[in-house]
Amino acid sequence: MFAGAFFPMKSRLSLLTMVFVAASTTSCTSHNPIVNNAAASFYKAPSLLGTEWLLTDFPGATVVVTSKASFSVLEANRAAGNASCNRFSGAVEISGSTIKFGPVASTRMACGEESLNTQETQFLKFLSAANRFEMRNPYLLLFAKGYDQPLHFSRIPPNTFD
Repeated sequence: MFAGAFFPMKSRLSLLTMVFVAASTTSCTSHNPIVNNAAASFYKAPSLLGTEWLLTDFPGATVVVTSKASFSVLEANRAAGNASCNRFSGAVEISGSTIKFGPVASTRMACGEESLNTQETQFLKFLSAANRFEMRNPYLLLFAKGYDQPLHFSRIPPNTFD
């Protein structure tokens, strides 16, 4: 049905003007680099402080599920975790999405299986080369210099019984 049957000419022009302005405003903001850059400047990298992460994927190797390889950042500048069969702790620097693990100290218990020894060696080597992270819910991806693919971690929920 023709719009003129319901709206007088002046109203039709006002209506068309509003539709045009709304359409042009919408299309401009989605492609406007100033608006997009302004929105990006408000983005804040997620904090790893107070979180614990379980290794779920080590590209090029099979994760030994019973190892419970993990790391946590439970206080500023300190990390700790399970390398696969030994516990470790050390310094960590996090700024935005960059991360750097300092030298770590670890227990030296014998791992019963060769696969645990291998995973532990590779895990600690990767952590020492780590340089950035990304959160891709529900995973944490940890990237390292000299490695083509990141390690994947799943969040370990905080213990609610403490």
